[in-house]
Amino acid sequence: MKKSLAAIAAFLLATTMTACGDSTPPPASTTTAATEAKPVETTTAAEETTAAETTTSAPETETTEETKAPVAAEPIPEDPLYHLDFETADGLRAVMQAEDLGSLTGANFGLAPSDHPILIAEGQGAVGNALYLDGKYGVDFDMNEIADDSYTVSFWYNADRVAKYGPVVQLGRNIGMSNADATVTWLNVTKTDWGANNAEIFPVVWNRNSSIGTDISADGVWPWIYAMDDTEHGKREWCLITIVSDGNRYTADDGMERVGTKFYLNGELMHEANAENMFYQGLSPEILTGDGVEAHIGINYWDTIYKGFIDELYIFDEPLTDGQVKTLFEMGNPPEKPEAPEYDGGGDEPAETEAAPLAAAPVDTSAIDTLGTPERVLGFWGDTTDGFELADGASLKFKLNNYSDGVNNWDNFVMAFSNTAVKTDSVASADNYPGYAEYAVLRADAYGWGDESYNATFETSWGEDWAGWLSLMTDADVDITVTRNGGEVTAEYTFTGADGTAMTEKAVVTSTMAADSPVFVHFTGEAAYIELLSAE
Repeated sequence: MKKSLAAIAAFLLATTMTACGDSTPPPASTTTAATEAKPVETTTAAEETTAAETTTSAPETETTEETKAPVAAEPIPEDPLYHLDFETADGLRAVMQAEDLGSLTGANFGLAPSDHPILIAEGQGAVGNALYLDGKYGVDFDMNEIADDSYTVSFWYNADRVAKYGPVVQLGRNIGMSNADATVTWLNVTKTDWGANNAEIFPVVWNRNSSIGTDISADGVWPWIYAMDDTEHGKREWCLITIVSDGNRYTADDGMERVGTKFYLNGELMHEANAENMFYQGLSPEILTGDGVEAHIGINYWDTIYKGFIDELYIFDEPLTDGQVKTLFEMGNPPEKPEAPEYDGGGDEPAETEAAPLAAAPVDTSAIDTLGTPERVLGFWGDTTDGFELADGASLKFKLNNYSDGVNNWDNFVMAFSNTAVKTDSVASADNYPGYAEYAVLRADAYGWGDESYNATFETSWGEDWAGWLSLMTDADVDITVTRNGGEVTAEYTFTGADGTAMTEKAVVTSTMAADSPVFVHFTGEAAYIELLSAE
């Protein structure tokens, strides 16, 4: 997840390789009890209305607002697949993040039943009552597959807290599995720092289908769509998000399949992705088709639990029109400052809580290169070191200081193996280096990706103690030895924490590189400050 996208081209290439669903080290599993959430009859449009409020480093695009006439409200379909009005907790299950991963292979946490009461905020919703999540639990409900790519997801939210990549609502299949073990699909309404100049943007509809692959990435990309305004919507204010998938497939600029997508806030069309306006936005195909669809509110297998209100969650098996989306907005009349229901504690604590920012890292003036800032700010693929040639039969030894922000396992250094000797003053991408391609990329947290022949195995001394490893990496001396034999590279790491604790890792990687292939090693990272002390 790291490269926050400093340069568009780099982002397009890099984000194809990281995902909340697979961006974390192996393992995980989920266990939740099942009670059916029954579809509820929808109501007709209400008379009262509220005032409508109207990103990644993306090229400037014309807004539909300038070219479209005012939209008239239209009746919504009478038979949504699901309408969760949150008047009561019926059909909902409280869940928590748990250390037991069970059979999951691509997650940080499992999900387990929670004793935390489901909090219903009476009279505080967009229509009547609302669900309130206090950051200590999430909610699951039963959902069946949608037969094709024509659907609409819409809900009101008012966020007290949403962390980077943390879910407001996440839907999909095999969400906590690794790509190697299952077809992973998901749609995650979240927050990122993928706006221009690493601006924090919210909400972002980040999504994926790991079976959609091309020459760019054997296991697909992770497209996304948002309001294209580099701001946050719905932080301590009510906002209605509506995502419409129209079922029309096309091939985007990156060579991957997409489905035509419309993104609305408060009933207004903010951005549309289709065959004429593709760039990187949109939805992957077949996110909600197939058996085993999961539906999570405020919680997932990796990230900080959402805190705030949710109301009027609709899922339709058809694309709504602009007028019908406007009606969904006009049906709501939420209070400006909703009051959270009182709860005196008890219940289950989450496996992960939002951490306070760490102090700025010390600066070593002897470093030969640095990535990010001492405040541990570094956008994914936003900075790079020089590339160092790794000849066949040779080894390279690197020494680093790594200062992670301590939030996510991937918030650390990243080591990339490419066919091009990149320079520290120009981000690694095909736009900046003609013919640039990556054989493999290895994150510090025993995770990686690469070209169509990529394969990797990882051994770590810390086993399942990811919390201990992440804590160590907030101030770690890192020694790495990289050895190449033909098309195979072995990387051996020693991480030494400020208290002297040492952990080790070994990665063995193969790809399309051959004995006569040029191979260069460079470093980048995410949400960290990294000092390269030596390379020899």
